[in-house]
Parts: sequence; C-alpha cells; structure tokens
Amino acid sequence: MIAGLRNERSGLLGWVVAHAGIVGLLTATAGGVAPAAKAETRAPVVRIDTGALAGIEVPGAFAFLGIPCAGDTGGVNQWKAPTPVERWRGTRAATAFGADCQQDPPYVPPGGSPWSAAYFPTRSMSEDCLFLNVWTPRLTGRKPVMVWIHGGGFAGGSASVPIYDGAKLAARGIVVVTINYRVGAFGFLAHPALTAEAGSSGNYGLMDQIAALRWVKRNIARFGGDPSAVTIAGQSAGAASVHALLAAPSAEGLFHRAIAESGSGMGSLTDPPPLAVAEAQGVKVAQAAGAIDLASLRSMPVAAIQRAANDPSVGPPGIRFRPVTEPRVLPDPHRQRSSVPVLTGLTADETSTSPDWHVADAAGLQALLERRFGKSAAVFRRYYGPVHGSDPARAARSLLREQAIAAMMQWADRRPRNAAPVFAYLFDHPQDDEVGRRFGSFHTTEVPYVFATVGTAISRPSLPDRLLSEQISGYWTNFVRTGNPNGGQLPSWPALSSGRMQRLSDKVEAVEVLAADRLRDYRAFVASGGQLGLF
Repeated sequence: MIAGLRNERSGLLGWVVAHAGIVGLLTATAGGVAPAAKAETRAPVVRIDTGALAGIEVPGAFAFLGIPCAGDTGGVNQWKAPTPVERWRGTRAATAFGADCQQDPPYVPPGGSPWSAAYFPTRSMSEDCLFLNVWTPRLTGRKPVMVWIHGGGFAGGSASVPIYDGAKLAARGIVVVTINYRVGAFGFLAHPALTAEAGSSGNYGLMDQIAALRWVKRNIARFGGDPSAVTIAGQSAGAASVHALLAAPSAEGLFHRAIAESGSGMGSLTDPPPLAVAEAQGVKVAQAAGAIDLASLRSMPVAAIQRAANDPSVGPPGIRFRPVTEPRVLPDPHRQRSSVPVLTGLTADETSTSPDWHVADAAGLQALLERRFGKSAAVFRRYYGPVHGSDPARAARSLLREQAIAAMMQWADRRPRNAAPVFAYLFDHPQDDEVGRRFGSFHTTEVPYVFATVGTAISRPSLPDRLLSEQISGYWTNFVRTGNPNGGQLPSWPALSSGRMQRLSDKVEAVEVLAADRLRDYRAFVASGGQLGLF
C-alpha cells in the first residue's frame, strides 16, 4: 500500500535549496507558454521528402506546424489506410497548426469538469487532418525525439492542444513531435463490407499513428532529430495507443522507447475487442445512418455519420470506438513485440470525475466492491472496508487508486522476461485551488507538468507547481535521451522490478507499489478471469 500520499511541501522546496539557481530558470522552463505562432524573428527552412517548409522561431526552439504526414482521409479515402502526401512546389508555410480530425464536442462529466480550456482542441475540423508539428532546439546534430500521441478516449483530441506546446521540452535538447490521428467512427469503425474490401477493418487511427512514425523515420533528421532514438509517448487513449504500438508488427523498429501515462490501467481502452464484435457494432452504425451499402455510407455527410455513431441502437453510452483485434494491424494486442524501455504511471485521483469517486456510505462502498470484483468482493472488502473505519469515501478512493496500480502491475507482468526495464510513477500533486481541492490529482493533470506548460493549464500556478514541473520535465527528457529517467541531480528513481514506483509530489521519492498481500490478491483475481482498470 502506498503510504504518506500527502507529505509536506518542504520536501520539494528543499530540493531547490540544494540545487541553487533553479528558481531563476523557472520563468523560462515551466511558466506559461505563448502560442508558438506568435514568435517571429526569422524563418527557418527545411526540405523534407515532399517539399520545403518554412517554420518559425520561438523562445528556445524552432517550430514547424501543420506539416501533412498523410493525405486527405475524406471521400473515397474514408475508412482506408492513410495515403501518401503529394509533393508541393515552392516553400510551404509551417507556421500554423493544421485542422483537427472530425470529432464530437468534448465530454463534460455530469458533476463538472476539472479541465481548463487549455486541455481541449481549438482548431477547425476536417477529414483532411493528418498533420504533425515539430519543435527542435537546432536544425543540426542528432537529438533524441519524442513523438506525442494525444488522449481523448479515441473519440476526440488533437496534436495542437495548448498544453502540448513542445517548445519548453525542445529547449532541453530534444525534438518534440505531436501528431493527429483519426478518432471516433472515422478512426475505428469496423464493418464486414470494409473487411471484404481490404482484408480487415478498424484501426485506421492506429494506421495514422504508424504513418506518422514512418514520416519521422524518413524526415526527422532534417530537423536535427535522430531517427534511431525515437520515444513514443502518450496519455490516456494516447497511452493505450502506445500499448497497441508495442504489440503492432508494422510498428516494430519505428521507435526505441515508450512512455504511457494513465494507460496501463485503462480497462477497455487497452483490451481491444475481436473484429467480429467491432463489425457487429459497425453494422448498427450503418443501419442507424440508413446506409444500404459501403458507397452510400461513404457518401454521407460527416454530421450524419456522427449522429449514427451516437445513436442509442449502437450500444450503451461510453467509449464505443477504439482499437480492434484484427489481423492487419493488431493481431495480438497483449503480445508485446517491442521490448523497449518503458516509463508508465498514473495520477493519484484518476477517477475523480467518475460517480464511483463519490461513495457516500457503507452501502455505496459495498456496491462498488461488487461492481469491481464480483464474487471476489469479500476478498477485497477486508482491505477497503473496516481498514478505513467510518469513511467509505476514503475507502472507495483507495480502492480505485490501488486497482489502477494493480492493473499497471498486471501489464508489467506480461512483459517478456528479457524486456528492458519499466519505470513507474504516481503523480500526486493537486492544484492549489478549488479544482485541486475538489478533484485532487485528476486524470490528465500531470501532462502540463511534463511539457512545462503549467502556466497555460493553471490560471495562477504556485511555486511548488513550477518546481515540480522542472523535475518532471527533467525525468522525461532524461528518459527520451537514454531510456532511464535518472540523471543529473534528480532524486533517484528505481525500476519497477524493485517493487517501488516514483511518487511525483511536493516530495519526490520512491514508495512501495502495493503491500504484498494486496498485490497477491489482485494477481489471483486477474488469474481467475477478473479485469482491472479505471473504467
């Protein structure tokens, strides 16, 4: 069991005192990020395999925005593998983000949202959306590369979300790439007619991600990046994508390290359904749309497809479209083909926007235990019942947190025996405001600390916010460079094989993952057919 999840703020401030001079750097490394397209002293130009690009200079880096990495996915290209980009003449301006992929409006939890506007897409939408963005500190040399895959439940999201501004990370000496991919029904619809046409269906969004990685392999050296030192990284659905890419045969050799934030405990997101199940859902979508065949479905307006995808006849509310187990892209989602170093973890309060977070009494806690563990509820009641006395809300939150940690351990257990190390973290640093008091360390809250964009995500970030961001950005860039987060004067971070994970809070330290008896019972639950996950 993780002990001491709320320590004194003095631990982090003490780290700063021990490393004099860091506070003066914070305004340059962890503060608010001006939109990349506003900086303008000179126009750097690079030539890639489809033509020349003119970017912009931003503080600490060069930015190249809205670069097409695959063709238009609309019309006859809908629900097909991504197509090559046509070459252009002259020099293309890469000074503004491209369109976002088609998607529904962002989900807002019934109890309110902890996410500020900086967490959401801001661009117009189009089916011509397969763009990526590059931030680099220099156009020369061979610097390690981080390719960021956005979250959004496979239903939304974008590479241009403000908290993903890569300038501050690039200033640390790495190349940062953020990518778009098709989402929702446009990215993951399977249908028997599509399978007959191409041999399989679904996973178009994963194909887009692989196309972006191939683009990186071909072109990133032109931006000063090293194609032999690529880290794939993502959060939530982006982390689930990382897990899928670790298992995808066509992604082998395209990356060399992996970062999965809030992904290994995502339940259904990391457990792709069989193709037949996904095809049956696709048939319901086509019926709801009134499509008589594939040609008529492709001819329908975007809005009509979105309405059909959300029709109650398709299934219960929730995450309807996600990666699929199918022979072309993801034949075995649980077989990790790439045994690369992995950095993974979660936030302390991942499910704070879920009704399960708000258990009010003992009856509610018992119902939660039964929903999560079924016939094994009595086994886990001894951990989450009387141990917390008369505070069922606290017990429920411990259950949800530790179940997610156990899911992460389950994922690590599946790694090949000769696989490279896994480094795990728990982000436990609520914002010092009403959002933090209400939602704790909510889902996605660590991302601006990674990108050093806390000043974009939080209206008034505190000194501890900025200091913790400095440390986390350091860990992540170390991992991108070497496959190990340790380095410099950061607190030591042991591998997960030691039974410890790094607690990222006011005091950064290694803590026990789970007490041995709890971990044993969680593993027995999984062995008996139980499923762990956040949702």
